[in-house]
Amino acid sequence: MADPSIPESTAELLLQRMKSLGVDYVFGNAGTDFPSLIEAFARVPESGLDLPQPVLVAHETVAVGMAHGYYLASGRAQTVMAHVNVGLANALMGVLNAATDNVPLLMCSGRTPLTERGRPGSRSRPIHWGQEMRDQSAMVREAVKWDYELRYPEQAALIVQRALAIADSDPMGPVYLSLPREVVAEPVSGALPLETRQQPVKAGTPHPEAVAAAVKLLRSAANPVIVAQRPVGSDDGRALAAFAERFAIPVVDFWASRNVIGTDHPLFAGGDAATWLTDADVIVTVEALVPWLIDQENAPWDARIIAIGPDPLFSRTPLRSFPVDVALGGSGELAIDALNRGLIEFEDSLHAIVSERRARCARLIEEQRAAALARAQGGNGSPMSSAWVSLCLSQAKDANAVVFNELGCDPSVMDFARPATLFSTSFSGGLGWGLPAALGYQLTDRERLVIACVGDGSYIFANPVACHQVSMAERLPVLTVVFNNGTWGAVRRATLAMYPHGAAARSNAMPLTQLSPSPDYAAVARAHGLWAEQVRDGTALPDAIERAISAIRNDAVPALLDVSVAV
Repeated sequence: MADPSIPESTAELLLQRMKSLGVDYVFGNAGTDFPSLIEAFARVPESGLDLPQPVLVAHETVAVGMAHGYYLASGRAQTVMAHVNVGLANALMGVLNAATDNVPLLMCSGRTPLTERGRPGSRSRPIHWGQEMRDQSAMVREAVKWDYELRYPEQAALIVQRALAIADSDPMGPVYLSLPREVVAEPVSGALPLETRQQPVKAGTPHPEAVAAAVKLLRSAANPVIVAQRPVGSDDGRALAAFAERFAIPVVDFWASRNVIGTDHPLFAGGDAATWLTDADVIVTVEALVPWLIDQENAPWDARIIAIGPDPLFSRTPLRSFPVDVALGGSGELAIDALNRGLIEFEDSLHAIVSERRARCARLIEEQRAAALARAQGGNGSPMSSAWVSLCLSQAKDANAVVFNELGCDPSVMDFARPATLFSTSFSGGLGWGLPAALGYQLTDRERLVIACVGDGSYIFANPVACHQVSMAERLPVLTVVFNNGTWGAVRRATLAMYPHGAAARSNAMPLTQLSPSPDYAAVARAHGLWAEQVRDGTALPDAIERAISAIRNDAVPALLDVSVAV
């Protein structure tokens, strides 16, 4: 009798190795290249193999977004499996989002069978000729760190471990593995080792000379500012928060993909870079691809820039002219720790300037917050303002709740006491990310309140039918709030910025920006079994949010609010 712990096919070996390396789920949209994988999953009661759990996701954008969100919650890279070139094409936008957000991901797809007859998995459908490509991997090569096409069964275990080690190496990102149907169907013989022999490469401590140069700049700075676009290290931002407070350096999270410190931190300066950078003399950028907008007058070209991150020059970006006077290449957490230790030596001499700076920052931050709240409280009409909706959500959620924001909420009026509880789309701007990522995050903890705040255009791009179907199938009670203004708001704002007095600005309906007539998004959700409601008047919103959260808490069903907001 065969040993039940030994895989029989390459498909089983691939999946077994993934599981042994921390892959909990395979998010997949199946095609004719999946039979061997499907058989492997179906054989688990018989084989006894420990394999990842398969999750059927009816669109690849949703599948990649769920893997993205699951990583944000768990810190473990997951696998997405797509159907040959056509499925990979659908997945590409999500892979671009993961790449820009430095999210590790094992992106797999089938490949049209290599042979026309004579092997298990040889071509047997007309599409197997129509889907043939000369270089399928080229479709994703711009977005991934590494790619490979599996050639032989005996490579399977090594290739999976190598792929995941590279994905998890700093700076992290997605990798791609192509799986021809015949190879995946091949039998394997004998016991193959499962131990990990290639470990991820992690960024270390920055060079001492660079640290000394950065400390010298900060010692003489009157108005230093930190611009961070994701939390530092594995300590949930505690090192950055302590450093900023000790030396009274305001922290700006301009277009951050994740909130970097709590909004209740005395030096949290919000997301408006212009307010703080105009007078800055030293700017510390932390994993910030775009620390400010170059074409605006507040660009601080005279300031000295200290850039922190595993790749401070962002070498994968062809054109990037932001100054880097001191590059602290390595771990952000270790870099902040090194700066902290370096400045402590001069703490007594810095006392007076730090005290004055602390008082000035406290006054500016209080004024900034008060103005934002006043703006939000005045927006409870019909339609309501996005700031009002955001304020109501903030008041209704608990401190443990997580928000995914894709062109929806206004974080300046919301409270997030903990870092990494507000997630925003990456700079690649691939729409349809927010709701799928929220679903993936919810998969790690169904008791936690997870809120997806999405614009109506982002909701359409998220393939809501696929999202709601998988949310019901996997029992993922996400609260989706559709900020419905019937407009491509980002496109409209970009046009007005370039042509403020142009014909488009003067037109009643700006071309190519209107999403009217607006569908009944609540009806779409109810068709899948979600609790859903339309809200058109701001005064009715707090009670509607309470009803939605009650449905999630008491009935464990996903909920959706279709909320009318002003353009």
